[in-house]
Amino acid sequence: MTKLALLGDIGGTNSRFGLVSLGAMDVQDVEVLKNDNFPSLEDAISHYVAKRGITELAAAAVDVAAPVDREVITLTNRDWTFSAESLRKAARARRFRLLNDFEALAWSLPHIGAADLVQIGGRLPPEPHVKVVLGPGTGLGMAVLAPLPQGGWMPIPGELGHTTLPVVTAEELALKDKIAGKDRFAEAEDVLTGPGLLSLYKAVAENPVHVTPEAVLQAALAGADAAAEKTLDHFMTFLARASGDVGMALQARGGVYLAGGIAPSIAAKLQQPKYRAVFEDKGRIAEVMKPIPWFVITDRFPAFKGCAAALAAMGE
Repeated sequence: MTKLALLGDIGGTNSRFGLVSLGAMDVQDVEVLKNDNFPSLEDAISHYVAKRGITELAAAAVDVAAPVDREVITLTNRDWTFSAESLRKAARARRFRLLNDFEALAWSLPHIGAADLVQIGGRLPPEPHVKVVLGPGTGLGMAVLAPLPQGGWMPIPGELGHTTLPVVTAEELALKDKIAGKDRFAEAEDVLTGPGLLSLYKAVAENPVHVTPEAVLQAALAGADAAAEKTLDHFMTFLARASGDVGMALQARGGVYLAGGIAPSIAAKLQQPKYRAVFEDKGRIAEVMKPIPWFVITDRFPAFKGCAAALAAMGE
């Protein structure tokens, strides 16, 4: 009887798949499929398994960029609707687990090696402690990983994107007013996302020339545009402050981790001391922030490790 399992990491643009032996973390046969080439997620899964001549799998775990606390699920950024059972059948799997994308990232945290992490200050304690993962992308996701008294971990999906944008300075307030309107609520996702980076750039630049978040980011990283550089500085300051907020709120001594496509590209700049200082700047009890480690995940497919860990937690 096969012990092979399918892992899937599904975003709005791409679907990433791999295979793993149950109980292992070594993912094989990774393939990235363009969602535009498939009418449904079931079709993308069927294509992947049929291409490999797979007729049966022991299990499958798939994470999706959408809430999964309902029977019928629709991707947040693509018109794909499905159920856990329809995906299980498409995968030809005996057992199936459906996860939120940041729930999968939370599961992955104990299994990501030092080579796939950039550490920005703090230190990991020897015993398990609460960990938090967050990441700006199309949205701003977050999840918590809490250690259980009897051993093991419990992931807790969270919501960070729709909390208040952490404005501190008069300059930041002026930018917030340009983006969201004067005396109007601004949420973290108004800035700490790809689209938010572009909105922030338009608020910073007197004569904006870039029309995509990618162009703003590349211009800033290349030092080719002063307005783009200033935009990225504000973006990283907000990101450091939001990371510190969740680290403080949850006393995440196991670490605050940044995931997603944007974070690895700015990891080198985030190592500048001023961003760690913003992370730690929490007023009268800022000292409690000093030991909390802050990481950027550079593993290309961390969610696969999370899906594999979630399957292992299900047992046979």
